Amino acid sequence: MPFNPKASVGSDFFSGSFLTGGAKFYRRSLVKPIGPKLVDRRTGTRKLAANFRVKIVFSKKYAVKLRAHVFRADKFAAALKLLLKGKIIKPADIAQPPRPLRRDLELAHTRSWTDKLLKGRLTTENEALAELQASKEVIEAHIMTVGGTVLAARLALETGLGINCGGGAHHAFADHGEGFCLLNDIAVAVRKMQQEKKIKKALIIDLDAHQGNGTAAIFKDDKSVFTFSMHQRDIYPQAKERSSLDVELGRGTGDRRYLKTLKERLPGVFKRSAPDLVVYNAGVDVYRGDRLGGLKLTAAGVRKRDEMVFAECFKRNIPAVLVLSGGYAAGVGATARLHANTMKAAIEQRRKAEG
Repeated sequence: MPFNPKASVGSDFFSGSFLTGGAKFYRRSLVKPIGPKLVDRRTGTRKLAANFRVKIVFSKKYAVKLRAHVFRADKFAAALKLLLKGKIIKPADIAQPPRPLRRDLELAHTRSWTDKLLKGRLTTENEALAELQASKEVIEAHIMTVGGTVLAARLALETGLGINCGGGAHHAFADHGEGFCLLNDIAVAVRKMQQEKKIKKALIIDLDAHQGNGTAAIFKDDKSVFTFSMHQRDIYPQAKERSSLDVELGRGTGDRRYLKTLKERLPGVFKRSAPDLVVYNAGVDVYRGDRLGGLKLTAAGVRKRDEMVFAECFKRNIPAVLVLSGGYAAGVGATARLHANTMKAAIEQRRKAEG
């Protein structure tokens, strides 16, 4: 069941020490790793890792304060707190991400842009394009988010599911930031897993209300990464990039039409991409109460959307990475509850896949 909409999301979340490291959970006696999937030694069939244990990646550095800004970074901490209050996870299930190295950032970003960020030398024009005042704390939040999505990808390859309680900066391009995004954590994580030869092909499913223009641009000439974006037609970015597949929706699209379209598209996307890993950008700005979007999904519709994506991944034994991305409902509590329900849907679908 979705979380109680009246549930508290108080500010005492960081009062204790609870962040832990990741771990490996597959049973070596019965399966052997072959990149992201596993092969049963007795039958030769591919399967996800057995004995799934949830790990959610989070750093308190994500929750940087943005003065008078529509993007409330504290929504991620609030969503995590809801999972803890609902006993969906325990404090020991939270993993602290490592800070990525410069060379990791440069897997998806130019040296000059990386240099600007690491030295804190963004120009006024850079900040205007990103729609952010790039303080040291803001830049560090974006850097740590990259580390979080890389760790979530590693966990996905080990357990079948990796969750970054943050991330999804899909408007960041190789050489600049846009739309509240400075570094494209999705692109860095995919390229890092490919560099380490853990995967060959990836599928990015972007269901944020806004097109993942930065992600599409970074991978536009890369046949090993399939980018699928289903988004609202008439909102930012006004000039769209070309994804491997773009599905544009009209303002006012509600549950029935949205879910029907997604159900029709997903099987073909998996067939065309044949991925070793899926990264799901699950922005909740498709919700009917969102201030920056014009789609009309109910909370139940958003939850059904998420269940459909994870069910398609796990029935094919494909590991999935979840990043949370956008969400701008009035009041941080409403957005936090939507993000919490997305993470809950991911965990439940992964456990269901084990039977």
